[in-house]
Amino acid sequence: MRTLLSSPLPWLIGAFALVSIAAFFWLAGSMVVIDETGGVETAVAGNGSTERALHRLWGGYFYAIPRVEGTIEVRCRNGVRKQVGYVTRHMHTTVKVIGTKPCERLVKV
Repeated sequence: MRTLLSSPLPWLIGAFALVSIAAFFWLAGSMVVIDETGGVETAVAGNGSTERALHRLWGGYFYAIPRVEGTIEVRCRNGVRKQVGYVTRHMHTTVKVIGTKPCERLVKV
């Protein structure tokens, strides 16, 4: 007796769906901020007139798909604001916050 999961069709459909989702995220681009200091409160991408907030994830990571063209601004708990990098659609930008003090340095990875 043959079951539905023993036929290759569900596996092919599942694999195609996973590849399609991965391709969407790859083509859409990404903005990532990695906070190694623990001092980042929020991170946004903006160009002076429009801002897009990055979503706070676990472990000091912030992520969003870019919908504006501009720079990444990191806003820290101690009031410091720093900008670095360039973001736009279909481009991947990663920024790392490093140092011994909160938000001491920003490095584009």
